[in-house]
Parts: sequence; C-alpha cells; structure tokens
Amino acid sequence: MPPPPLPLPAPTDAATTASASPLSDIQTLRNHIQTLSDLNNRLQALRHIPALLLRPPTTGVHALPQASLLRHEFQEIKDITEAIRSDKVQDALKAARKSEAAEPKLLGFDIRRDNLKRRRPPSPESPQPYRATESRSSSFLPRGDDSPPPVRLGGLAAYIKAHNKSSPHKLHVVAPKKGRALQCPVVLRFLIPDVVVVYLTLDQSTTEQEALVVESATAFGPREQKPHHSQSDYTVFQQLSQQLAKVLQTEPWAPLQAIVSLLSAYENLFTEPCTVCGRVLSAEAHTPPVVRVRREPTMDQPSAWGVHHVTCK
Repeated sequence: MPPPPLPLPAPTDAATTASASPLSDIQTLRNHIQTLSDLNNRLQALRHIPALLLRPPTTGVHALPQASLLRHEFQEIKDITEAIRSDKVQDALKAARKSEAAEPKLLGFDIRRDNLKRRRPPSPESPQPYRATESRSSSFLPRGDDSPPPVRLGGLAAYIKAHNKSSPHKLHVVAPKKGRALQCPVVLRFLIPDVVVVYLTLDQSTTEQEALVVESATAFGPREQKPHHSQSDYTVFQQLSQQLAKVLQTEPWAPLQAIVSLLSAYENLFTEPCTVCGRVLSAEAHTPPVVRVRREPTMDQPSAWGVHHVTCK
C-alpha cells in the first residue's frame, strides 16, 4: 500500500513576508539620519535653558511661577537624557562612528597625514628666516606728548559743542532739569547712530584740580529705552560695558578726550572682523569683537586700533 501524499505547504501572504523581511541598508541609513537630526534639534533647543534659569523672576499677570518654570525645564533635560540612552539613538550613534572610522577621506581630510605634518619638526638643514623679537607695544588709549588739556566743568559745554560740530558721533548732557547749572557728577550720552549708545558718568579728579575724569561707562543698544544706571539686555553691549570698565580700571585718570576717541573706534562694531581669528562673530558667544587696543606707531606702520574678541588673545 503506497504511503499517503504529504500535505502541501500553506500559501504565505506576500504582505506578511515583506513585513517580516529586514530593512534595507538605505532605509536603515535614512532612519539613523532622521534619528540623529531629531536629537540635534532637541539639543539646540536646550541652549536657551541656562540663560532662562539664571534670569531673575518676572512679575506680571501672565508670568509663570518660577518653580513651575524650573520643573518644566529640568523635565525637558531629563527627557532628552533618556532619549540619548535609548537603543534607537545608540544604534544610530554607533553606526555614525563606524561609518566615520571606515571612510575618513570622505570628510575631506586625512587624519594620519595631517598628524604627521604637525609632528614633523623643521629640517635642520633649512635656515629659518629672522623674526624680530621686539614686541609691538600697545595700550587701551592713545599715547602722545601732545595730549590735549583736560576738560574742566566750566569748559564742558564748549568741548561738547566743538566735538559735535566736527564728528558724526554726538555727545549730549543728560540733565534732570533744563536750565540747571552743571554740577558733578555729570552724565553724558555718547551716540553712534544705529550702532551703540554709551552713558558716561563724569566727576572731578582728585589728582588734578577741577579736571573731569570718566568714572563709569555703560553701553546700550541704540533703541533700548533704559536708565543709564541699569544694563543692556543684549550680550554684545554687556561685554562692551565690561570692556570699558576694564579700560577705566587700567586708566583711571584718562582725559575725557581719550575716552571719546576710544568710543569712536566702535563705529564699525558689527562689521569689522577680529584681527586674530578673522571672524566678525566669535565662535563661542557669537558676538562681534568688543576689544579695542591702540597700537603704537612703528617705522613700518602708523598708529591704529587693534580689534579682537574677548576670547582672542
């Protein structure tokens, strides 16, 4: 008696087979790129959190409670931490590292060759060109034997009038009442249109009788409506105020004319590049160069203002 025929295999569903098959390499790569892109967007959103946490509490009807705001921001940080530790993100990071290690030349540089170039010392047979070791002296303010006479309280109005007539950067006295006689301390408003406003507080010097010196300087945006004894809401003008405070601490008896000359050097604050790194905006804080240093003249070059960021030395 012949054995019974074997049962035929049940027909498989094409859709089930397709869904059970592993993803292709291209689809996996797309998923990894999308995962890392989403993670990068969430990390970029975290950049405002430190400044937000350090901001003083706001008052108003629609202001959120400080405790609720802190709880929300810390929860956001916790959620992103958990997302980074997830298997999906870790697989994408491992795949990115593996791809970078396998194809370094696709990034436009050869790591090994670049390291060898940096480590290779100069050939002893090749004579090195002579470089002068004499450093070029510099200071925050202009130097010179023909410095103008100090401005006194009685001649302040005449100095402001002469300055405004010869310069596009204007000086004005911030007086509480019109027609009132000037008395120390005097507050001046220095304006470079569409660039910066600097409030200067003047008082009489203790070393030279009746000579006016600058005690403080605070920078604001040209459209900020804030009192001169406060501070700007913008990082660039906060850095500029700190730099001016450093100058006044280094040069406490500098004449008013020298400070005004320094402030005039900020005419191209947002367009002049740094002489050290060559960038307009710094790589760290994304602010323009706020440091101005007066370089003394040499036989080759005249005196000029050196421009650089706070972090560029």
